[in-house]
Amino acid sequence: MTPPAVQAYLRRVTRLLPPTAARRVRAELHGNLHQSMLDARLRGLTETDAWTAALSEAGPALPAALRFARTHTLGLALRWLLAAGLLGGAAYALQGTHPAAPTPTTTQAQP
Repeated sequence: MTPPAVQAYLRRVTRLLPPTAARRVRAELHGNLHQSMLDARLRGLTETDAWTAALSEAGPALPAALRFARTHTLGLALRWLLAAGLLGGAAYALQGTHPAAPTPTTTQAQP
């Protein structure tokens, strides 16, 4: 069973990710932490101490969360910017194809 401290770490690391990416990253990271815990057990640590060692080896949650967010959301942000640019360009192009409204001319009365 995964200790509450590990579950909390996984939530903190994946809190900046979209739900689908968060589930995938959480599962992979949990597997890595579990392997680190098993390695620590082979070195003679108790299970509790082994989980603590695995978390320590993984490092602080915030820098990891920022790295995962940059990796998993930068592509999404770039896609949004590209779509906005394309739509803006299309709107600008369509705006230029409409004929200009006639400008009123003033006529002077001639005797």
